[in-house]
Amino acid sequence: MFSFTKEQKTLEISGVKIGGQPGMYPTVLFGGLFFKGEPDFENAKKHIQNMLSLSKKTGNPGIPDFFIRREEHLESIIDFIEENLPTGYPFSIDIIEPSLKIIALETLHKRKLLHRTIYNSIHIGVTDEEREALQKHTPEMAILVAFNPKDKSSDGKIEVLSNGANLLDKGLIDISKEVGVKKTLVDTAALAPGENSGASIAAIPVVKEEYGLPTGCAIHNVVEKSTWLNEFKTARKTVDVSSNINIPLYGGDFAIYGPIENTDLVFPVIAWQDILVSEYTENYFGVSPVDYHPRRKFF
Repeated sequence: MFSFTKEQKTLEISGVKIGGQPGMYPTVLFGGLFFKGEPDFENAKKHIQNMLSLSKKTGNPGIPDFFIRREEHLESIIDFIEENLPTGYPFSIDIIEPSLKIIALETLHKRKLLHRTIYNSIHIGVTDEEREALQKHTPEMAILVAFNPKDKSSDGKIEVLSNGANLLDKGLIDISKEVGVKKTLVDTAALAPGENSGASIAAIPVVKEEYGLPTGCAIHNVVEKSTWLNEFKTARKTVDVSSNINIPLYGGDFAIYGPIENTDLVFPVIAWQDILVSEYTENYFGVSPVDYHPRRKFF
């Protein structure tokens, strides 16, 4: 368990705080929707209501992460966000296609939703057109993915953040500043087994000590790509959910835990881990948890 000498930034979006020294704030949990097929809005509504209920119960903020694959889904997903999330509540948009990212930014600007938007994400594939769109229609917060295909170690992740690793004209942190994003989270880029996947966890304290930025990852992706777990079908879900405890254990601030269907399992598991971290960091480092922390909720 960690305490960092670098001053740790605490960022806020629509009342949700993320960052700080370990044990201070509860881990923020991102649950994904619409990964496959056509968006199932009725099912999504039930899962979001469940996420908000568990968030209130445990103290761990829950943020829906909307995966948008096609332009024809964009308007209906944004309609759903406006109609089903509490007024002012934050959300994340997860888009791969650069041209669709630009259209989404324009649409969120027109709908006056950028102040609630976490942009997922800025990475080495960022195009000049995307940078221009971000500067014109700037989201409140963005996730920087520290993926470096040339060096998948913790040092390689720092390199892509700081100078672009000769893959970009500048580092991701400077790019985010250039386009006007004032609040940035760092995703340490969880890779497949055999691709130095453990560095995604080991890099969390490295990034936090280097930059003081809220840091986490989607460690769920490593489990998803661990095909050998198919031989252990009963244990696979347990491994998937429990993998997320590594993030707060290593000082991280947020977990992108995969499908929102896992909410019932993830929230109590992370609340339990947050309690353990808080007990230690308060007793050893004097870091007091906020009043809505799981340790305050249950003790």
